This record gives sequence, C-alpha cells and structure tokens, in this order.
Amino acid sequence: MAAEESLQLRYEVAWGNMTLAEAKVNYALNDTRYEIEGSGESQGTLAFLFPWKGSARSVGLTTEKGFQVSRHDSEGSFRDRTRRTSVIWRPDEPLPELMAEPESDLTEVTPVPEDATAGTADPFTVLLSTLDRLEQGERCDAEARVWDGRRLYDLKIGHIGRAELVRDRPWTYNGTAIGCSLTYTPIGGFRKDSEWKDRQDEIRRIIWIGRLPNEKMVPVRIELSAPIGKFVGRLYTQ
Repeated sequence: MAAEESLQLRYEVAWGNMTLAEAKVNYALNDTRYEIEGSGESQGTLAFLFPWKGSARSVGLTTEKGFQVSRHDSEGSFRDRTRRTSVIWRPDEPLPELMAEPESDLTEVTPVPEDATAGTADPFTVLLSTLDRLEQGERCDAEARVWDGRRLYDLKIGHIGRAELVRDRPWTYNGTAIGCSLTYTPIGGFRKDSEWKDRQDEIRRIIWIGRLPNEKMVPVRIELSAPIGKFVGRLYTQ
C-alpha cells in the first residue's frame, strides 16, 4: 500500500438499457487511517417514480492487521422520508454504539439480536479489505459479519477467478478483471414482507475488480442477476 492514496470513482447502475441510478465513491488512505465516502441517487424514470438519494461515509485505522473501522455514517431520503444512522466502534467496547433517526420499525423489519453486532465491520471496510488482499496477490475468499446500523448479515466472499471483460459501453472498462461472488445470510433488520427473503439462491451477485491505468485495483463492474433481470453497475473510465 502506498503511503498516500486517493481516488474518485463514478458508476452508472442500469437494468438492461434503462439507467436506474448514478453513484460516486471517493476514498483516501495512508499508513495510519482511511476514509471512504459514497453517494448516489435515482435517475431517469426511476427518479420520477421512486425519488431516492443517499450517502455513506466510513473512517477507520490502517493497522498491521488490516483495516479497523471507527465510524460509519449513512443518510437516505425516499420521497418525504429521511433516515440517518451512525455506528461507532471503540477498541475498549465489545459492541458498537448505534444512533438511528428514526429507529427501525420492528413491525416492518426483523429485530437485530442485542449482542450479535460484536466483531462487525461496515460494508466499505469489507470492500477495502478485499481490494487489499487482491493487491497482495491473494484470493477474494473471506467471511465477515457486516453491520451498517440498519441491517446485520453474514457475508461470504468467494473467488471466481480472472476473466476478460469486453467494453459494452464506450466509457466502460475493457480488460482483465477478477471476479468475487457475494452471498449473505440475513441476521436482522431485513423487511419481513420481502418476497426475496426465501429466494436468495435465485440471486447471483458478482463484483469484478480490475486494474486502472494508474495501477489502482477497483470495482469496475458489479452484477446482480435475479429472475426479473440483470442489474449492472458500470464504472466510468473516461
């Protein structure tokens, strides 16, 4: 890892030829700390039907053992409803502290077991750790318990291997990428009435990670395949 690194990334999320959302991810890290910030909002017809925007930010420590999250903040707005969440991890506390406004409605979502958030990390830190393993020539393979303040789940990352991605838009990535599969087991905070909660085996999630001209390894393509079609997040490379 270089002494100082920073990068700004921009993605389009589409369902077929229909653009659904755009997202931006900025990260900066050095030998002692890291910061990752992401934001996104719905686009096109989806923005008219389901106006949504959100942001999230994680900060933590860079240590010899890897990345250790200190705080994760997120905010999301859907129509006239806004939710704000903060999770703080402290070295001397076994469980992270949660601040949520409003609190999760347990008539709509499953409860989060009181002591199940021990040993967790936020989604950004898990992704950063995966990129670091690949930079070191290792495989994607890992397991983590992920907590963003609203949803808690066990995440399993599998190694698919190398493939040649072909540019399918004038501005997308073209070249060698490493595929990492994502599967998760919900623990708490998921909608009770979700039609997909018992159909996870029908959904396939892959993150393709490639190396940019500046030598940084980043997600260049994200795929979610479900019975209703394939959703793809594409990195703007131009």
